[in-house]
Amino acid sequence: MVIENTRADTFSAFSEAHCLAQGSLVEAALAARSYLDQHPARRALILQDSTCKPVDLDLSGDKDILARKAEHFMIPPLATAEIGSATSRAITLLPRHWQWLSTQGSSPSAVLRKLIDQARHDPQQQIDDLIRHHQNLTYRFCQALCGDLPNYEDAMRALFAGDETGFEDCTRDWPQDLACRAQALSKPIWQAVSP
Repeated sequence: MVIENTRADTFSAFSEAHCLAQGSLVEAALAARSYLDQHPARRALILQDSTCKPVDLDLSGDKDILARKAEHFMIPPLATAEIGSATSRAITLLPRHWQWLSTQGSSPSAVLRKLIDQARHDPQQQIDDLIRHHQNLTYRFCQALCGDLPNYEDAMRALFAGDETGFEDCTRDWPQDLACRAQALSKPIWQAVSP
Protein backbone atom coordinates (compact mmCIF):
# COMPACT_ATOMS: atom_id res chain seq x y z
CA MET A 1 0.00 0.00 0.00
CA VAL A 2 1.22 3.51 -0.78
CA ILE A 3 -0.11 6.83 0.36
CA GLU A 4 0.09 10.22 -1.22
CA ASN A 5 2.83 12.49 0.05
CA THR A 6 0.69 14.52 2.45
CA ARG A 7 2.69 14.27 5.66
CA ALA A 8 5.14 17.00 6.64
CA ASP A 9 8.24 15.03 5.74
CA THR A 10 11.30 16.71 4.33
CA PHE A 11 13.52 15.64 1.48
CA SER A 12 17.11 16.45 0.56
CA ALA A 13 18.62 16.65 -2.90
CA PHE A 14 22.32 15.86 -3.10
CA SER A 15 24.95 16.03 -5.78
CA GLU A 16 28.02 13.85 -5.36
CA ALA A 17 29.41 16.30 -2.79
CA HIS A 18 26.81 18.92 -1.83
CA CYS A 19 23.35 19.23 -0.40
CA LEU A 20 21.46 21.05 -3.14
CA ALA A 21 18.26 21.65 -1.18
CA GLN A 22 16.27 20.46 1.79
CA GLY A 23 12.53 20.94 2.05
CA SER A 24 9.47 19.61 0.32
CA LEU A 25 9.77 16.97 -2.36
CA VAL A 26 8.97 19.64 -4.96
CA GLU A 27 11.85 21.84 -3.72
CA ALA A 28 14.28 18.91 -3.69
CA ALA A 29 13.18 17.74 -7.15
CA LEU A 30 13.51 21.20 -8.69
CA ALA A 31 16.96 21.67 -7.13
CA ALA A 32 18.10 18.26 -8.42
CA ARG A 33 16.74 19.04 -11.89
CA SER A 34 18.44 22.45 -11.95
CA TYR A 35 21.74 20.85 -10.95
CA LEU A 36 21.45 18.16 -13.63
CA ASP A 37 20.59 20.78 -16.27
CA GLN A 38 23.85 22.59 -15.42
CA HIS A 39 25.90 19.39 -14.99
CA PRO A 40 24.44 16.72 -17.31
CA ALA A 41 27.31 14.28 -16.75
CA ARG A 42 26.81 14.30 -12.98
CA ARG A 43 24.21 12.66 -10.78
CA ALA A 44 21.75 13.93 -8.21
CA LEU A 45 19.94 11.91 -5.59
CA ILE A 46 16.88 12.75 -3.52
CA LEU A 47 16.53 11.20 -0.07
CA GLN A 48 13.52 11.14 2.22
CA ASP A 49 15.01 12.64 5.39
CA SER A 50 13.03 10.54 7.87
CA THR A 51 14.24 7.25 6.35
CA CYS A 52 17.35 8.22 4.35
CA LYS A 53 15.91 6.13 1.53
CA PRO A 54 16.30 7.33 -2.07
CA VAL A 55 13.21 8.66 -3.81
CA ASP A 56 12.84 7.31 -7.33
CA LEU A 57 11.18 10.33 -8.93
CA ASP A 58 11.39 10.85 -12.69
CA LEU A 59 13.03 14.28 -13.08
CA SER A 60 12.15 14.70 -16.77
CA GLY A 61 9.78 17.32 -18.17
CA ASP A 62 9.61 21.05 -17.67
CA LYS A 63 9.56 22.58 -14.19
CA ASP A 64 5.75 22.73 -13.99
CA ILE A 65 5.41 19.07 -14.94
CA LEU A 66 8.17 18.08 -12.52
CA ALA A 67 6.50 20.05 -9.70
CA ARG A 68 3.18 18.28 -10.40
CA LYS A 69 4.93 14.88 -10.46
CA ALA A 70 6.57 15.64 -7.10
CA GLU A 71 3.32 16.91 -5.56
CA HIS A 72 1.55 13.67 -6.44
CA PHE A 73 4.44 11.26 -5.96
CA MET A 74 3.48 8.23 -3.90
CA ILE A 75 5.70 7.70 -0.86
CA PRO A 76 5.51 4.30 0.89
CA PRO A 77 4.16 4.71 4.42
CA LEU A 78 6.58 4.52 7.30
CA ALA A 79 6.57 1.20 9.11
CA THR A 80 4.98 2.96 12.09
CA ALA A 81 1.91 3.73 9.97
CA GLU A 82 0.82 0.13 10.46
CA ILE A 83 0.90 0.39 14.25
CA GLY A 84 -2.55 -0.07 15.67
CA SER A 85 -3.77 -2.27 12.86
CA ALA A 86 -4.14 -5.95 13.59
CA THR A 87 -2.13 -7.85 11.04
CA SER A 88 -1.71 -11.58 11.20
CA ARG A 89 1.85 -12.65 10.50
CA ALA A 90 3.54 -15.96 10.98
CA ILE A 91 6.45 -16.31 13.36
CA THR A 92 8.73 -19.28 13.77
CA LEU A 93 9.54 -20.60 17.23
CA LEU A 94 11.63 -23.52 18.33
CA PRO A 95 10.03 -26.43 20.23
CA ARG A 96 11.43 -25.16 23.55
CA HIS A 97 9.69 -21.80 22.96
CA TRP A 98 6.35 -23.51 22.27
CA GLN A 99 6.84 -25.66 25.35
CA TRP A 100 7.48 -22.61 27.54
CA LEU A 101 4.51 -20.73 26.03
CA SER A 102 2.22 -23.69 26.80
CA THR A 103 3.01 -23.33 30.53
CA GLN A 104 2.07 -19.64 30.74
CA GLY A 105 -1.69 -19.96 31.28
CA SER A 106 -2.63 -17.54 28.47
CA SER A 107 -2.76 -17.94 24.73
CA PRO A 108 0.61 -17.79 22.99
CA SER A 109 -0.47 -14.55 21.30
CA ALA A 110 -1.35 -12.92 24.63
CA VAL A 111 1.97 -13.98 26.18
CA LEU A 112 3.95 -12.69 23.19
CA ARG A 113 2.09 -9.35 23.28
CA LYS A 114 2.87 -9.02 26.99
CA LEU A 115 6.57 -9.81 26.44
CA ILE A 116 6.76 -7.30 23.59
CA ASP A 117 5.09 -4.60 25.71
CA GLN A 118 7.53 -5.27 28.54
CA ALA A 119 10.48 -4.97 26.14
CA ARG A 120 9.09 -1.76 24.63
CA HIS A 121 8.94 -0.15 28.09
CA ASP A 122 12.35 -1.35 29.20
CA PRO A 123 14.69 1.70 29.36
CA GLN A 124 17.70 -0.25 28.09
CA GLN A 125 15.67 -1.66 25.19
CA GLN A 126 14.56 1.88 24.30
CA ILE A 127 18.20 3.01 24.22
CA ASP A 128 19.17 -0.01 22.12
CA ASP A 129 16.30 0.70 19.70
CA LEU A 130 17.32 4.36 19.39
CA ILE A 131 20.93 3.40 18.69
CA ARG A 132 19.92 0.79 16.10
CA HIS A 133 17.53 3.26 14.41
CA HIS A 134 20.21 5.95 14.04
CA GLN A 135 22.84 3.44 12.97
CA ASN A 136 20.48 2.30 10.20
CA LEU A 137 19.66 5.89 9.14
CA THR A 138 23.35 6.82 9.06
CA TYR A 139 24.24 3.64 7.20
CA ARG A 140 21.54 4.17 4.55
CA PHE A 141 22.68 7.77 4.02
CA CYS A 142 26.35 6.80 3.76
CA GLN A 143 25.60 3.83 1.53
CA ALA A 144 23.63 6.04 -0.88
CA LEU A 145 26.13 8.90 -1.09
CA CYS A 146 29.47 8.08 0.51
CA GLY A 147 30.31 4.54 -0.59
CA ASP A 148 33.11 5.67 -2.89
CA LEU A 149 34.66 8.10 -0.40
CA PRO A 150 37.91 7.42 1.46
CA ASN A 151 37.60 5.49 4.72
CA TYR A 152 33.97 4.51 4.02
CA GLU A 153 34.39 0.93 5.28
CA ASP A 154 36.27 2.10 8.37
CA ALA A 155 33.57 4.68 9.06
CA MET A 156 30.87 2.00 8.90
CA ARG A 157 32.84 -0.26 11.23
CA ALA A 158 33.22 2.61 13.70
CA LEU A 159 29.51 3.43 13.39
CA PHE A 160 28.40 -0.07 14.33
CA ALA A 161 31.11 -0.43 16.98
CA GLY A 162 29.88 2.68 18.77
CA ASP A 163 33.20 4.44 18.18
CA GLU A 164 32.36 8.15 17.92
CA THR A 165 35.96 9.32 17.57
CA GLY A 166 36.69 6.71 14.90
CA PHE A 167 33.55 7.63 12.96
CA GLU A 168 34.33 11.35 13.04
CA ASP A 169 37.97 10.73 12.09
CA CYS A 170 36.92 8.59 9.12
CA THR A 171 34.35 11.11 7.86
CA ARG A 172 36.44 14.24 8.45
CA ASP A 173 37.90 14.30 4.92
CA TRP A 174 34.56 13.73 3.19
CA PRO A 175 32.90 16.67 1.40
CA GLN A 176 31.59 18.99 4.10
CA ASP A 177 27.85 18.58 3.39
CA LEU A 178 28.12 14.78 3.40
CA ALA A 179 30.30 14.63 6.51
CA CYS A 180 28.04 17.05 8.40
CA ARG A 181 24.88 15.09 7.53
CA ALA A 182 26.45 11.73 8.41
CA GLN A 183 27.71 13.12 11.72
CA ALA A 184 24.34 14.73 12.50
CA LEU A 185 22.50 11.48 11.80
CA SER A 186 24.85 9.58 14.10
CA LYS A 187 24.83 12.14 16.94
CA PRO A 188 21.94 10.52 18.89
CA ILE A 189 23.99 7.30 19.03
CA TRP A 190 26.85 8.99 20.81
CA GLN A 191 24.50 10.83 23.15
CA ALA A 192 22.80 7.55 24.07
CA VAL A 193 26.03 5.71 24.83
CA SER A 194 27.80 8.51 26.70
CA PRO A 195 27.69 8.27 30.53
